[in-house]
Amino acid sequence: MNINAPRNPWFINAAHHGRMARNARPASIVPSPPPPLAALLALLALLVTALALLASSAITDRLLRADAQARVEGWGADLLRRSPELAAMLRGGSVSESGLVTLEAIRAGGDILQLRLLGADGRVLVSDGAPDLANAVVTTRVALRDATGRAGTLEVVLDQAPRRALFRDAVRLAEGSIAMFGGAAFALLVWLALRRQRESSAEAQAQFLRRHDATTGLATHAEFRERLDAALAMAREQGWQVGVQVIDLRRFREVNETHGHAAGDIVLSLIATRLRGAVRREDAVARLAGDRFAVVQSVLHEPAAAARLADRLADTIANPFALPDGLSITIAADIGLAIAPHDGEDAETLLDRAEKALATARAEPDATIRSFEPAIDAEARRQRELERDLRAAIADGALTLHYQPQYRLRDHALVGFEALLRWHHPERGMIPPGDFIPLAERSGLIIPLGAWVLRAACAEAARWPAPVRVAVNLSPAQFRHGGLVGTIADALATHGLPGHLLELEVTESLLQRDAAETERLLRAIRGLGVSIAMDDFGTGWSSLAHLWRFPFSKLKIDRAFIRDLGHDPRLSAIVATIVGLGRILGMTVVAEGVETDEQARLLAQEGCDQVQGWLYGRAMPAEEARALIAAQSDANQRKVA
Repeated sequence: MNINAPRNPWFINAAHHGRMARNARPASIVPSPPPPLAALLALLALLVTALALLASSAITDRLLRADAQARVEGWGADLLRRSPELAAMLRGGSVSESGLVTLEAIRAGGDILQLRLLGADGRVLVSDGAPDLANAVVTTRVALRDATGRAGTLEVVLDQAPRRALFRDAVRLAEGSIAMFGGAAFALLVWLALRRQRESSAEAQAQFLRRHDATTGLATHAEFRERLDAALAMAREQGWQVGVQVIDLRRFREVNETHGHAAGDIVLSLIATRLRGAVRREDAVARLAGDRFAVVQSVLHEPAAAARLADRLADTIANPFALPDGLSITIAADIGLAIAPHDGEDAETLLDRAEKALATARAEPDATIRSFEPAIDAEARRQRELERDLRAAIADGALTLHYQPQYRLRDHALVGFEALLRWHHPERGMIPPGDFIPLAERSGLIIPLGAWVLRAACAEAARWPAPVRVAVNLSPAQFRHGGLVGTIADALATHGLPGHLLELEVTESLLQRDAAETERLLRAIRGLGVSIAMDDFGTGWSSLAHLWRFPFSKLKIDRAFIRDLGHDPRLSAIVATIVGLGRILGMTVVAEGVETDEQARLLAQEGCDQVQGWLYGRAMPAEEARALIAAQSDANQRKVA
């Protein structure tokens, strides 16, 4: 059984015929029907008569014709249902890849001698097999129609030999039976035989779906493990190596959110077809879950061959995908690679280490390929331990907030603080936020962690000796999780903090999700009186077509543009552009990471509104922030006096 050969090797196209000929179609994975119901036929044999013998041929042909017509009509309807774009493509004289995938599923599940798909003009677009008319009743044709009319024709020649043999056996057993009961007995036999045949076909189809993914036709996780176990056993006998590649698609969620789940299923099917076309017959491809795939290289003579395959898989996935709505999308993939016996000798270990290599690849800013290394295993253990400790720290209240001051540039007045999370580990000391915040994002701990930060910041700001705004960072995961607006409202109400004293900072990546839903949530937050700032502006995904729609009140220039300000004139131009953009949109502009007087002077020269950074103060504990606010308040009162 080869689960990886192309799903459409019988697509007759002059440009593809040579390549398809090199990829012979795998043996059917659907089990053969069970033998005739010999015991039941023997019990009824005495009831069949010579009259039944005379009429049997005509009755058999009629029943088989009707059954064939019903089956082909069902296949035609299923073809248009699962490939809605097929009708339009047939009128244009072509067939979609998803249509070919569906046709192959039909071909695998039926006793088909020949299957042809004709376009609206009658041209043959797809043809598989050669009919053996001795075994067929007749060619069955079904018109494929949609709301606009006829699009094409599905033509099938079914292999009727097994069913004819079934009926012929019944007739032979019926010789010598009583004439008065012959007709009824024979009709009953035919009905029982057809029902059993249909049950067998349904059982075979169910067995296929238990071991293969319904969307892509690829092996399931369980089937993949069996193939991997078999490949490892053979490799131990022959001295081969076995490669396992786990593939994860980047930003596939956006395909579903932007184009719909139907488009997502089409993309998954097309990816499955491409992966099958990129591997050898002896290799295996599976869909493990969601947008995660895996490949087994069964016969591997050198590790470099696994790396070459990984490059080939990444390249084939990176090619653009055409969607039914006419749009084209591009998807990148991360790949984790492990090789037996070097990285593990059993399936569980090999898969686990390929997954760890994949996790390392996913941590990179761009899609990449990573092979397993012992250091990855050690890092994975460290990450698991860190996640365990972070979970305990959240539960035990062992985290703290520090507050970095923000100043108005023109008069150096204290205008607010940004709340920054700090974690002092009892054994490892201070853990950098860059280590544990991404971990919280990956593990889902960002949800309880983010809620705690909101509550703690609101509680502290409510105790400050003067009304000063506190800024809190939000994660895109908090927006996806749901209940965010209620969490914010509850934090404000519980601690009696007015909404205008809370500012929430979000990054540009938030705008990549469903724009309408994001706008709705942000406006609901603004309805609480809370202001919203775009953090790290200019470093991520920015679109002026979206920016002006969202209710932002502040733009924060990322420290990457401030670090070399004064040394590179291009940075001055970028800062001036962002400040000008903020002024046009009516937003306050804040510069982060200001560390020198020269940077502050240039920012003031460009008209920047506010600043924060080490030049003005590092993040400080809550009690120091309170003291700073009190000192500022006293100074203001002395000025008034």
